[in-house]
Amino acid sequence: MKKTEKILTQKTRSGSCAEEFLEGFSGYLQTDGYDGYNKVKNIKRLYCMAHIRRKFFEIISSLSPEALKQSHALEGFNYCEQLYEIEKELREQYMGSDDYYADRHIIRLKKSAPILKKFQEYVDNEIVDALPKSPLGKALAYAQKLLPYMRTFLTNGCLEIDNNAAERAIKPFVIGRKNWMFSKTSKGASSSALLYSIIETAKANGLVTEKYLVYLFEVLASSEIKERDILEKCMPWSENIPDQLRVKTAK
Repeated sequence: MKKTEKILTQKTRSGSCAEEFLEGFSGYLQTDGYDGYNKVKNIKRLYCMAHIRRKFFEIISSLSPEALKQSHALEGFNYCEQLYEIEKELREQYMGSDDYYADRHIIRLKKSAPILKKFQEYVDNEIVDALPKSPLGKALAYAQKLLPYMRTFLTNGCLEIDNNAAERAIKPFVIGRKNWMFSKTSKGASSSALLYSIIETAKANGLVTEKYLVYLFEVLASSEIKERDILEKCMPWSENIPDQLRVKTAK
């Protein structure tokens, strides 16, 4: 399966940036609750359950055992945990099978859909009495905004419950830009993003990053870069990539 990781940098968080970057794209778009993505046309939105879960976790994580028992946020957190437990079971029982995504779709409809419905009912009921500016009020408002679109992940077994994979891919870049010398300018940030896009795509396709970069530089140095077939053969997902560049997995 072809897997690509592309890191984009922009000077602002304007929705026009997402609109421009995704121009011509049609399909599923999974993000956090940032409204700027609403400008993108011809896409099906789905959100990230990890972001919803985090809002409730931040409330209950600092509570004493007694306070936790009385917290209305605990129920919301538990709904998230139930959904993630189903995802864990699916990975453990079906991942690697030819029908993994089809099985995941069927089981989600059977097990996850009812939980998501109860979660929505809980949010709609609790938000009536919650103080809007309280931590619980904010968590409920965030969940109420995003949960209707979370149902999208029930429509296709290929979709994920969250965008943690994207978050993990971009994390090294986010941490590093605070310390690197050349990310103080737009050009420096763009160059860093380009390099990290290559590195993270190599990781996503099961390659040893250092070995792949050496291979890539050696091939390109001795080839005519304008030849598209050469570039295609160098892509991390290409079948032409030597086996010694791949991460060895335990049998």
